[in-house]
Amino acid sequence: MAEEVFDAISHPVRIKILEKLAQKPMSFAELKRELGITSSGKLNFHLKKLDGLTTINEDGKYCLTSEGYAALNAIDVVKKYGWHRRAYILNILACIVVNAYTGLMHFKLLAITLPVTIAWILFYTYWNVKKRGLRISINSSYQKNIR
Repeated sequence: MAEEVFDAISHPVRIKILEKLAQKPMSFAELKRELGITSSGKLNFHLKKLDGLTTINEDGKYCLTSEGYAALNAIDVVKKYGWHRRAYILNILACIVVNAYTGLMHFKLLAITLPVTIAWILFYTYWNVKKRGLRISINSSYQKNIR
């Protein structure tokens, strides 16, 4: 099931379809117009890929299923937190590399670089945790699934 969902949401047009349908149910023609798609076949292809995430209601309009809303929420989480976590990890690695290089090549400068990089990581951690709401630890349900 997860593979089909990831396949369904792997294309920008399908993500836009989910976003439009989250706003309100739409007919095929409305979706086509809203998305600026000229080919009915192209829209039909993408809607077939979203089978299970979308359905047709009693008015004959496309709308999201509960799985469609869940997929859209997953997309939002990845958009919101995916790059923050990677940037945070890259910042920590960059500080480690800078301090290691300085310690090995220019030991006297370590008295400057170490406090500066520690201050940066403390600030960056505060900013990510307090201002952006980033969770730094892996949640326990994920840890159970890894083991």
